[in-house]
Amino acid sequence: MGPFVYHPSDYLSRRVFLHNDFEHQELRFAIAAARAGGTILDIGANIGLYTAACARAAGARGRVIALEPGPTTFKKLAQTCALLGLDNVTALQAAAGRTSGTVGFVGYRSGRDVHQHLVDRRPYEPGDRLQVECRRLDEVCGPDAEAVTLMKLDVEGHELEVLEGAERILTNGVVQVIVEFGAAALGAAGASTERLWAFMARTHECIGTVGQDGASLVPTLDNVTSHRPDTVLNTLWVPLGAVGRSRPC
Repeated sequence: MGPFVYHPSDYLSRRVFLHNDFEHQELRFAIAAARAGGTILDIGANIGLYTAACARAAGARGRVIALEPGPTTFKKLAQTCALLGLDNVTALQAAAGRTSGTVGFVGYRSGRDVHQHLVDRRPYEPGDRLQVECRRLDEVCGPDAEAVTLMKLDVEGHELEVLEGAERILTNGVVQVIVEFGAAALGAAGASTERLWAFMARTHECIGTVGQDGASLVPTLDNVTSHRPDTVLNTLWVPLGAVGRSRPC
């Protein structure tokens, strides 16, 4: 992946630097897709691990648009991009959703950056809530929606509403997608594992499922729904008909 920036007291930084066990399969999938160039979307970018990896892989052939709504986390993302000289990255302090405007966001004062999320049925302290900008991804990309080659979503249960704002991107015939599935978080956001899977399956085929321990699982809905509600899995998707065609490697 190349050099990265260590942010003191940051959970994701510690995980990457101390254990080196964070989402290896998913990162390989992302880097392979990013090598094709085009526009790459990192939604829920956090401190920029995927952003940095994809920006390097794409080089002059592509650009990364990274969305991160949390003010403290966004500062870390911006610092990551600046220190690494990632001039093909556009970082936006915004959430993604089905409509554009402002939304409630839970940005924990305790520093749990990795678990921030849009306001939903999960409990939170009043002081942890703030208003953030929300953007439809089709609007963020504008005419470049046809050029999106990779989209990575890690939005703590709000994946379905983000995807509902990305119809033009999802139907461009080339975009590969990494989508997090967590039944408890999806339920808190008013969605479900079944609804999210069905939405993705209209335009894409799941070719990989990765468990919390990094193990590969058979990419089926039954396999995703068979886990405990608090289990989080990542799924890897390619456009329908892409299996068997030449894909970046």
